[in-house]
Amino acid sequence: MNPSGSATTRVILGTIIALMALLLLAGGWIIPFTFESFSILYKFGMEKTYLRSGKLAGITTALLLFYQIILASRFQLLEQVFSVKRLLFLHRINGMIITVLVISHPLLIKASENFTPYTFEKKYYPEFLGIGLLLVLLTISFTTIFRNFFRLSYSRWLFLHRLMVTLALLIMPVHILYVSETFKSGVPWNGALIVFSLNLLLVIRIWVLRLSQYGK
Repeated sequence: MNPSGSATTRVILGTIIALMALLLLAGGWIIPFTFESFSILYKFGMEKTYLRSGKLAGITTALLLFYQIILASRFQLLEQVFSVKRLLFLHRINGMIITVLVISHPLLIKASENFTPYTFEKKYYPEFLGIGLLLVLLTISFTTIFRNFFRLSYSRWLFLHRLMVTLALLIMPVHILYVSETFKSGVPWNGALIVFSLNLLLVIRIWVLRLSQYGK
């Protein structure tokens, strides 16, 4: 294959991959409008806008985390199409966007409830798991941004980073699937299970590759 043909192939494949990623995001954004929970149905005005925006922020966070795992999985096809340098750049930018969204999500949700605090009842366990997920994701962000401040060597930071990401991906399915009626059945439930299953497989792959390299 000549250089121009190779470049053309990379452009075509890159465009297809980008469109697939955008299509998945668009599918996620439709959910709060098509599969409305009771909490949305019984809200009006700005409260409804806040709640729907909060749900959109949460869904986008979950999908961008899925993309983060893909970007970090070192797939040869992606590296050939985009290059390692561009994948790392996308990983960093995506991480920044996730940090903003993960902070916005609970603020918008609570704004729709006039910031009424949760009571310590069993029925609110998905919300409390969400708080735990928020803390884990913020820990990932801050230890990445301020790695030198915390005096973390690259190897220790990378181990902690992967460990915290794994923890986040274990908490996230329970939070999303049980925090509202939207994801309890039908297309949202099945779609979420597919994404979470792929997340788990990708994380297992990353850990297996790391452990195999460590043993050499």
